[in-house]
Amino acid sequence: MTFELPLLLWLLVLLPLAVLALRGWARQRQRRRQAYADPALLGAALRDTAPRQARWLTGLQLGALGLLLLGAAQPVAPVRLPSNQAAVMVALDTSRSMLADDLRPTRLAAAQTAIRDFLRLAPASTRIGFLTFSDRAAVLVAPTTDRRAVLEALERVKPAQATSLAGALVSAVRALPGRAAAAPPPELEITPTPTPPATGTTPAPTPTAPQEPYPPGAVLLLSDGISNRGGSPLIAARFAQDYDVKVYAVALGREGGAVSVIEGQTVFVPFDSQGLQRLTQLTGGEFLETPEPGALQGIARSLGTAIRWASTDLALSAPLAALAALFLIVGGGLGLRWHRRVP
Repeated sequence: MTFELPLLLWLLVLLPLAVLALRGWARQRQRRRQAYADPALLGAALRDTAPRQARWLTGLQLGALGLLLLGAAQPVAPVRLPSNQAAVMVALDTSRSMLADDLRPTRLAAAQTAIRDFLRLAPASTRIGFLTFSDRAAVLVAPTTDRRAVLEALERVKPAQATSLAGALVSAVRALPGRAAAAPPPELEITPTPTPPATGTTPAPTPTAPQEPYPPGAVLLLSDGISNRGGSPLIAARFAQDYDVKVYAVALGREGGAVSVIEGQTVFVPFDSQGLQRLTQLTGGEFLETPEPGALQGIARSLGTAIRWASTDLALSAPLAALAALFLIVGGGLGLRWHRRVP
């Protein structure tokens, strides 16, 4: 067990101080009885009618105090819990071509809306990660069940130059559970960015070699299909297939491309849906011409579940506070029953 605020453990000194204060109060009460009681009635005045009951009530109160003081230090215990290892990496194209307005208001805005729909429709147990790519890929959120972390990263997206579909696929595959040591083919010449640890979990050590069988994994690729950096996307798709990763692609654009005003310049922005289709065919995924909610929901459901034991840090402050409240409630109930008052 570890503590996030270990200095607050000094508050536990209050526990023995409280015990000493209670004992001092009891002695003072006894002296007052001896001073004012009639000598003939002294034995009855000094007799405690319910010593065992009083000790129970005091013990419950002191136990609640100790639990609250311990919880103030925010203890954390490492535990192994069953979790669904099925995961999806959402890969968003953030190249300047995604600013074309053949989809309203822009291709990039349409992609962000589709991602929000996917997060809303996917089963809560499915782990979802998020990366953006232009000339290189950046993993912003490792696969996690924390949807808020993905939404916050989505709001920070900014357009960049060029597009590397191969880099996106390689980084997405390596970010999925069990595939951190996956080595891309040398001809891709890609150095994937490091993967941040998932929210609320302890990062697992990087294995020295790929392990099989792999947990179910998929990549949801949202792009206009144009790739001009980082090697062949088809080689990257075969790399994904080797690690049992299916690629689902959402085409963002209109056939024939579009003429749009981007950053004050009128430019022709191409669109290639056929390239995205080939990626999905190679990996056994699915190509979506439009990001319809039903199709997006089917992607996560098609993964199924893979329940495995995983290490995680469990915060104990809330359980300790709940147990302390239970002690106080029990003590109050016993006090009402025995003495007709709350201690």
